[in-house]
Amino acid sequence: MQNSVRDVLTYFPTQIQYKLQNLDNKLDRLEEIRLRTNRNILLKIGQEEERINYIVSTEEVLEILQRICDNSIYTYQSQICNGYITIKGGHRVRNYW
Repeated sequence: MQNSVRDVLTYFPTQIQYKLQNLDNKLDRLEEIRLRTNRNILLKIGQEEERINYIVSTEEVLEILQRICDNSIYTYQSQICNGYITIKGGHRVRNYW
C-alpha cells in the first residue's frame, strides 16, 4: 500500500481503516474515497467505482472531520467554505454538505 494512501487512512476511524486496508491491491490505483452518512463507502479506482459494504454513521463522518481539522473546525472554516480542505500530502478532502 502506498504511503500517501496510508496517510489518508489515518484520518478514518479504525473500522473504516480496516475495511479499506483489506483492499491492498486496489488501493494502489485508488483515486477517490467517498463517504456519505448512512451509505456505503464508494471507491473510485480508475474509471471504475467499487462499493464497500459498510454503512458510514454520522458520528464517523464528524470524527473524520474533527481529525482532518486537528479538532479545530473553526481554523479550517475558510477552506471548508471554499469546498475542500487540503491535508498532508496535498490530498483534497471535498465536502458536499
